[in-house]
Amino acid sequence: MKRRILRADGTTERIEVGNGYKDWNAAIGARIGELVVSPDGSLEFWCDEEGGNREEPALNIAASMLVRRQIVGDVIAFFPGDIM
Repeated sequence: MKRRILRADGTTERIEVGNGYKDWNAAIGARIGELVVSPDGSLEFWCDEEGGNREEPALNIAASMLVRRQIVGDVIAFFPGDIM
């Protein structure tokens, strides 16, 4: 499935990411992923659950603003219901 990746450096890219959490983790360079939902429920992001523990974590400003919490690293954007 093609999805939009929001990179920590502010760029975006639409790529094929596969259909499961292992594929999603590989697409964003994560070992353990986490589903984060925006406060209004309009967006869901798959992000690196351990991103803040990296040696030099990169804050994803765009994703953090959309979900109103700190997000580190690249994320995959989903619409509600796409995952479950």
